[in-house]
Amino acid sequence: MRKLIQSLLMCMAVGCLLSSCVSKKKFEQLMNDKTTIDQVLAENQEKVKNLETNVATLESEKEELNKTMEEKTSELSDEISAANDKLMSTKKTLEEMEAAVAARDSQLAMVQEKVSATFDVYRKGGFDLSSGDNGLLVNTPSPVRFRSGSTRVDQESKMILNDLAEKLKQNPRVKLLVEGHTDSVPMKEGARFRDNKELSTARANGVVAELVKMGVNPTQLTAAGRGDTMPKFQDENDSEEIRAMNRRTEFILLADVAPLFEMSQGVN
Repeated sequence: MRKLIQSLLMCMAVGCLLSSCVSKKKFEQLMNDKTTIDQVLAENQEKVKNLETNVATLESEKEELNKTMEEKTSELSDEISAANDKLMSTKKTLEEMEAAVAARDSQLAMVQEKVSATFDVYRKGGFDLSSGDNGLLVNTPSPVRFRSGSTRVDQESKMILNDLAEKLKQNPRVKLLVEGHTDSVPMKEGARFRDNKELSTARANGVVAELVKMGVNPTQLTAAGRGDTMPKFQDENDSEEIRAMNRRTEFILLADVAPLFEMSQGVN
């Protein structure tokens, strides 16, 4: 375009000279105009060049941004996919844990039901049970006690034993350990028994004999003597009242816990 304008101007100048229609002043004005136009064209071309450079830079930046966006989108997609996988894995683990808890609850419920059934026979049989230091005790309306050094079962104790005998006869599966106890007074020289251990064993055997007389199957009863090793009551003065309460017989329930043990093995 610049060359075209220059050619036109040259033609005009030549034409004017040839025709002698344009003065020297007019010619100079035309040349000045040409110079101005050349400057404007040069400036515009520089601007165009700058714009083209800017456009190229912007295109490059656009491509870089698109590339970065694609990379970030890919990374985000991977992160979302990994998060979904982790969520699914966590959900599966939670479901497995819930299933395991449900199975354990079911097992525990079954064990609880069987434990309850195990002891129902004693509750339904009228036995009053309580937990003691030496096992599960069968409580009687009143304690079976003895006079000092004696193994004789008095009339009041026989009435207590009679009630216990009736329950045992009605529940032949129930078995008891009959424990004899004494006070802390040692045997005197020449006494019937060598020590309190022998005395407590004789008391237990005497109670067992009375229950058998009342019709209890001997296989339901076992006798044991504890001597003065397990006093139920104690005080510093060791009063006669305390000693009398320690001269007693206790009835320990011999429950069949083998099924419970087997169940516990299955729960572990």
